[in-house]
Amino acid sequence: MNFSQKLGLFILIVISAAYVYFSFFSAEGFHLNLPQKEEENPPAEELTPISGNEDLPKEEPQHSYKTVKIFVADSNGNLRSLNRQCDTTLEKSCFAFAIKELIAAPTSWEKSKGLTSEIPQGTKILSVREGDGNIMIDLSSAFEAGGGTESTYTRIKQLIKTAKANTNLPVYLYINGRQADVIGGEGIMLKQPLSERSLDD
Repeated sequence: MNFSQKLGLFILIVISAAYVYFSFFSAEGFHLNLPQKEEENPPAEELTPISGNEDLPKEEPQHSYKTVKIFVADSNGNLRSLNRQCDTTLEKSCFAFAIKELIAAPTSWEKSKGLTSEIPQGTKILSVREGDGNIMIDLSSAFEAGGGTESTYTRIKQLIKTAKANTNLPVYLYINGRQADVIGGEGIMLKQPLSERSLDD
C-alpha cells in the first residue's frame, strides 16, 4: 500500500468517525427514543370558577303596593269607588294600572253584588302617556259606541273620577289619537282637561 492509499484510507476513517460521533453522540444529533418520564404533577383540569352562590335560593324582590281607586256604578246608577292594589315592583305606572283596571272592571264577584260599568266591552287602551305636566289617555273608538246618552255620561264620569282620584296632574282624553272634545253620536261636549265640570254646559 503506497503513501497515497494510506492517506486516503486515513481520511476515510476520520470522516467515518466524525459522522458516527455527530450522528449518535452529539447533543443535537442523538436520536434514541427513550421513554419519557411522566410528570409527577399532571396539569389539573380547567374548572369553571364557582362563586359559592349557585346553590343558594334567589332572593325574591320585595313587593310594595299602592292603593288606587276606580269607579263603577251600583244598581241605582250611582258611582261607587273600588280599591285595587297596584304592585309598584311590577307596574311602571299606578295611574296606568288604575285605568286598565277601570276598563276591565267589574270582577265576577263585584257583578254578583250588583256593580256594573257603562264602559263598553271591547274598549282598548291605546296608550297612557305621562308627561312632565300632564297625562294623556288614548282609548279606542269603542269607548264612545252605543248605550245612549245616559250611558255615555256615566262612562265619562267613571273615567273622570278614576283619573282625578289617582293624580293631581291635568288629564286629557283622546279617542284614536285625537283629543276628544265631542263624545259619541249624541255629540256630548267634553271640556278638557278632565274635571268634575267637564260635562257642564
